[in-house]
Amino acid sequence: MRTADKFCDLAGFDPERAEPVVYAHDGSQLTLIEIDGTRSIVSPEDYLHNVVERFAGGIAQILKRPGHQITISYESSLNTARILDPFVQQQGRRARQKGLAVEALIEEGRTVLEGRTRAETILLAAWTRPSAGAADDVRKEQKANRKAWQELPPAREAQNPFLRLGSLDGVHGAFVRRIMEALGEARLEGRVLSPTDKGRRRDLEQIRAAVLYHETPDGWTPYGPGTRRYPGAKERHDDDVSEFFTPTVARQIMTSNAQAASNMRALDMGGRRYALAVMRMFPSTILPFNRLLETLLEATSKTADMPFRVCFHLEALRDGDIGFRLRKVLAGLLGFASPTNKNLFRALRELEDVVDKDGEAIVKGRVIATTWTEPGEDPGLLERRRSYLMSGMMTWGEAVMTDAPHNPLRALCETVAGMTVQAEVPPGSIAPLGDLAALLPFHRTAPIFRQGQTMLTTPDGKPVPYEALSAEQLFWLTLIYATPGSGKSVLMNRLNVEFAAFGTGAVLPFLAVIDVGVSSSGFIELVRNALPPERRYEALYVRPLNTPDYAVNPFDLGLGRRTPLERERTFVENFLTTLLNVASPEVALLIPRLVTRVYQLKSDLQFSSSPAIYQPNIDPELDRLIADHQIPVTGKVQWWRLVDTFVERRLYTAAQRAQRYAMPILEDLARVISEPMMAADFTPELVRLVQRSLESAIEKFPMFARPTRLDLGEARVVSIDVQDVALRHKSPEAERNNALMFMIARHVYLSKISGFSEEIPKMDVPADEALRGEYVRYWEARYHEIAETPKRLCMDEYHLTGGVETIASQVKSDAREGRKWGLELILVSQLLADFDTLADMASTVMVLNADSNEIREQARKTFGFDQAVKSALERQVHGPQGRRGANLLARFKLREEERWIVLNNALGPRMLWALTTQAQDRLVRDELYRRMAVNEALRILAIRFPDGTAIEAWGRVAALARFGEDRIAKTIVDGVLGEISSDDRPPIDRSRTAS
Repeated sequence: MRTADKFCDLAGFDPERAEPVVYAHDGSQLTLIEIDGTRSIVSPEDYLHNVVERFAGGIAQILKRPGHQITISYESSLNTARILDPFVQQQGRRARQKGLAVEALIEEGRTVLEGRTRAETILLAAWTRPSAGAADDVRKEQKANRKAWQELPPAREAQNPFLRLGSLDGVHGAFVRRIMEALGEARLEGRVLSPTDKGRRRDLEQIRAAVLYHETPDGWTPYGPGTRRYPGAKERHDDDVSEFFTPTVARQIMTSNAQAASNMRALDMGGRRYALAVMRMFPSTILPFNRLLETLLEATSKTADMPFRVCFHLEALRDGDIGFRLRKVLAGLLGFASPTNKNLFRALRELEDVVDKDGEAIVKGRVIATTWTEPGEDPGLLERRRSYLMSGMMTWGEAVMTDAPHNPLRALCETVAGMTVQAEVPPGSIAPLGDLAALLPFHRTAPIFRQGQTMLTTPDGKPVPYEALSAEQLFWLTLIYATPGSGKSVLMNRLNVEFAAFGTGAVLPFLAVIDVGVSSSGFIELVRNALPPERRYEALYVRPLNTPDYAVNPFDLGLGRRTPLERERTFVENFLTTLLNVASPEVALLIPRLVTRVYQLKSDLQFSSSPAIYQPNIDPELDRLIADHQIPVTGKVQWWRLVDTFVERRLYTAAQRAQRYAMPILEDLARVISEPMMAADFTPELVRLVQRSLESAIEKFPMFARPTRLDLGEARVVSIDVQDVALRHKSPEAERNNALMFMIARHVYLSKISGFSEEIPKMDVPADEALRGEYVRYWEARYHEIAETPKRLCMDEYHLTGGVETIASQVKSDAREGRKWGLELILVSQLLADFDTLADMASTVMVLNADSNEIREQARKTFGFDQAVKSALERQVHGPQGRRGANLLARFKLREEERWIVLNNALGPRMLWALTTQAQDRLVRDELYRRMAVNEALRILAIRFPDGTAIEAWGRVAALARFGEDRIAKTIVDGVLGEISSDDRPPIDRSRTAS
């Protein structure tokens, strides 16, 4: 058998050439393009229109001329390690940077992905042959190149540096550009595989890995001409000096030889054993590639996940006067066919009609496929896979197939896009390019992002990264529509865990969940227990009450500011509009006046103001600090003076605490509304109405009427559970109440992390140069930290607010302004109507379930998707499906376009245990957390309760004796630890166990 490299046509490349071009032995030029698929969900009809009219039509004129050809390969396999390993390593690296011990979840995440994903690669090789150039110019260059090569000492196996035909450069470049333009016009995602900054040739790495996957390390790249540092030792006594130079690209790619079986039906190479399927006659009925793919993927369940590759070769007919010659042949055949065979007559007539059609080209097409077994797999598996591959392709439009090529190694090379210039093994069929385009494997929804902290999959297993805070999106507003039982809590908590643990940055992000109930408590407990004991304050769960002990003053501002910035003013005005609930057009003018005046009243930088005066015993902690630092407080010392003094001494926490008492409160607003100027500018009826509303609000909401006492401290990841202050019943008053609670919880969190450095000059702080300098120093440092830290605010159960206009207005304002300081907003609702005014602004939309056509139609109107997306929603999105996870429909609005895709969210038992919302399961999990580190606890729970729940065990224990819930949880955990033998139990990580 000839050496394997003889079947690879790639000879060399020029490392100095900017364009990603590889040369064949005859000077043909190759550029490899990777295609991800369609840019969004499309109907079968639209897809065919795109790929036939726009893609095939876009390249038809070029393929009408000889010298150009394209090869397209589709590969699907379980070789996902090169996709998953870098992602998992990144997760581990980022979690360690943040000090989070979540190795158990990372391990499980990889296992879940490995069991669900398939690696999918679509490559298009664009070839330009010497016959495409001007004949005279090409001959001259070929002659000059041969002469230059012959003037060197003989080096038959060395890489020839004189392969480039300059007369082909422009022709090839135009061909590649037209292909890329046609892909774009057809709404297909594709990119040229160009060398990296370090010279890595991903195009040649892909070609080599297609036949020598296990012998191609990640990052492999061949040497170019003249880059061999150490010459080889010459062993032969002749004048050939090949050892002194770099080998041809073919010899660097094909480094293993092949061994064909005696019956030529199998081929061993690089650890794999291949079987081939050659299409001898094209299908009589053209069917989309997805039909073949469905058949082959269905077969994988019967053949232990069959890998396969299908390759299409499309080449321009060489004969320049094809029209004349083909018509001559057709005329003879038609004379023969017309009286005897109506089907042949009709087919020939159709082919004749296409010959002179401007937008169409007649090309020669070939199809060849392969499947294989991996090292260590049962050798008998190959025969079953070969049978399924042959059967699948034969039923794909009734093609005629054969499985024993006379040269299996050449056939294998021809299944790889870019390995060979021209196919020889499959017989060619002449057909219109538009017909063959319908066969091409492009109908796959492309991933949206190239990277991310979360890895989801498509329903059929294609890995899809999800990137929060993507630079590709203009806003960071995510809307999630989820009916009860649709997997919303699991998805939300998973996204938050992975945002917190695996997002960019070396510190925990700022992340808050406003929840109604305990569904986010598992997420907080996971983060808290995964941190070292001395840092567990960084994760906090708080459940406020409508009492002074949980007071939050809506008038609070950032440190040192006497009057609000524009974003702070927007919140205060929205909050007061909701709180006062006065139905009068004039209130839109009154409230801004009230806000302006109340801050003037309490400022120490305004004339005719009444700043708050320090009083001892209001805050014992501040009294202690004043005494410790010997700060004089004799006479009527203003709270603002104490704030400034603390800032001068850089006691910023004390300054923030003191400022709470310098801020206006609702009682001050009552004083302002009574001022004569208000009565002069507004009607007495309106003033009285606002006064009564304000008095009622002060009485009804004591948590809004006092200086702030609810303090998140240094927590970075928080859940604010408004269960005890939210109203579940449906009424305008309940919705207003809930809107207020969501807005005040939002204020508690965002007041810590909002803003950006451009705001500093606009801050109303003292003019004294030294004091102002201290404030500037503080805010510059604070904004620097804010700018570098990812931020997210989630509002769950948003439907309880009824979409009150003011909270929707606040969300819009936060979405517009939040991007400036890196904030993502997530709203989750059970009502589509809540999103009517927000859908256009949303960067991301997720629909977790739509059980009826009425809901699907309402979703279509709300989010603006077409019938193809609606069909995907109806066909694929039905809530959780056991261990298969839950599908969801997602829209991502990027800078240039809007894209839809169906994704799957599947979790393993460790993550399910970490995020469980079931009360009994939480008690069991938290009991185990108290005894050991998070990693060990989750591993044990997953082993003992692989379904993610201990409800059955809880029922059995509860039936034996009347224990309290804590005792039942303790009994279950005692039993679990007793059941697991010391050999099976993971080692206890004492360094991460709570003290």
